[in-house]
Amino acid sequence: MKRFLSFAVLLALPLQLVAASPTISTDHSWTDDLTAPEEYTHVRDGDVREIDLEHYLNRYRERLGVPRLKVSSQLQESAAAHVEYLKANGRGFDPHGEVEGNVGFTGETTQDRCEAAGYTGSCTEVQAGGAANGDGYSAIDALMMTPYHRVSMMYPYFSEVGCVIDSGWFVCDIGYNISDWGSEYTTETGAVTYPYDGQTISTTFYVSENPMPYPEYAYQFIGPTLMYWPLGDTVESVEVSVYDLTAEEAIDSIISLDLEDENSWGAVFFNPIDELELDHEYAVHVEGESDAGSFEESWTFKVQKSSKIDYPNAWETISYDSKVHWAGETGEELVSTPDSEVRSLVDRLEGWIMLAVDRAGEAYYVDPVTKARYYLADGPTAYEFLRTFGLGITTANLEQIPEAGSGDTVSSLARSVAGRILLQVDSVGEAWYVHPETFERHYMADGDEAYRIMRELSEGTMYDWIKGIPEGIVE
Repeated sequence: MKRFLSFAVLLALPLQLVAASPTISTDHSWTDDLTAPEEYTHVRDGDVREIDLEHYLNRYRERLGVPRLKVSSQLQESAAAHVEYLKANGRGFDPHGEVEGNVGFTGETTQDRCEAAGYTGSCTEVQAGGAANGDGYSAIDALMMTPYHRVSMMYPYFSEVGCVIDSGWFVCDIGYNISDWGSEYTTETGAVTYPYDGQTISTTFYVSENPMPYPEYAYQFIGPTLMYWPLGDTVESVEVSVYDLTAEEAIDSIISLDLEDENSWGAVFFNPIDELELDHEYAVHVEGESDAGSFEESWTFKVQKSSKIDYPNAWETISYDSKVHWAGETGEELVSTPDSEVRSLVDRLEGWIMLAVDRAGEAYYVDPVTKARYYLADGPTAYEFLRTFGLGITTANLEQIPEAGSGDTVSSLARSVAGRILLQVDSVGEAWYVHPETFERHYMADGDEAYRIMRELSEGTMYDWIKGIPEGIVE
C-alpha cells in the first residue's frame, strides 16, 4: 500500500542498559533565549530524479552532521538479490531472511547475502514494501520518520551502502568495515538531533514498524518522531520539552521510548501524541545527565504535509516561502486546496479496505475506478460490491495472479489489477479480491465470505483521515 509502509529493523548493537525513561518538562523558559532560523529547508530540495538513492540517503546524513556513505557495488548486488527474492516469494516470518530452496535464494541472512556478493565487512539492512508507488526517495523519507530504521541509516560509523528498488520492494544494505567491533565508542562525536535545526518534516508518524515502537498506538497516527542521540554516551536521565512557537503554547502530551530500549541504540526518542499543526514552527529542548556529564540542547523545525500525505514522490518539487508548498510536474499546488488533498489521498488508498477504529470498526472500500469510498455495512452489502465493481477476467488470465499463500511469482497483470474485485467470467462468476500490496487474489465464495475477507485484509485508520474522500452509493 502506498500509505502504510511495512518496516523491519535489522541490527541491534550491544549497549549498556539503563533503567530510566525521559520525563516531560513543564518549564519552557528556555524558549526565551531561542533564535529561530530565517529559513526552513527540506531534505528533498525539489526534483531528485537526477540523483541516485544512495546520494539521497547521504543528504540526510550530511544535514544531520553524519559522514557520507560510499556506494558499494557489492552491497547493491546483495540488495538487488534480496529484492528479486521478495518479488518472487514475498515476505515470510522474517522479512530480512530467505528460505533455502525458494526462488532467488542467495543467503539466509543479510550477512550471508552480502558475503555472497563479495562484500568482506559486516552489513545490515533496511527495507520497505509497497514503497510509495515504486518511489525509493519516498521510502527513505518514510523510514527516516521511524525510530529504529533511522538509527540504522544514520549510524555514523557505517561506511558503505547499496540501495535497490523494483516493483515496490525497496532494500538498502549498509556496510560496516571497522575490524575492532565496538571501538567506535572511543571516538569523539557530537550529538545528532532530528529534525536538524531548521528542517521541514511531516506532521505525523504512522506507528507501523517492526519491532513496534509504541504498541499502545500501533497503526495509529501520532506526532512526528523527535530524537536526541549523544553518540557513545549512555544517557542516565533526561527531560524533553516541545513548544509551538507559532501558537505560543507548550506541547505537554508526549510519549517516549524507554532509555533501555536496545533497538534505539542509545538515542532518546519522543513523540507528541497529537498530530502537529500544519505550517507551524516548533522548538525542542533536551537536558539531562549521561555517563560523560551534563548535556543541554535546543533546536527548531517546521511541519508540512506533502501531496502524498507525508512523503512526496520524486517528480514533485518543493518551493519555499512563508508557507511551504509542494508542487507537481506542471507547477500546480498540491496541498493548499481540499480537492487536491482528496485526490492524493484516493491515489494512495485506492483498492484498500479502511477500518475506522474510532467508529466501531466501520469498513470502507476505496474503489480505484469511481475514486469514492463505499461503506461495507454487512454481508449483503459486500455481495453488492461483487456485482457492481467486479471486473471480468478469464480463467487463463486469473491464473497469472498468485492465489493467497501460494508463493507464486507476482506478474505484471497482478500488479495492474491491484485492489480490484475480479469476476471469473468463463466459469460460474467466482469473485476474487486482489490485495493492493501483496498482489495476491483472495476467493470470496459469497457475500458473507466477502465481508469477512474484506475486514480481515483491512487497514486501521481514523475516520477523520478518510472522511474527505467522497462517499459512494451502490445502486
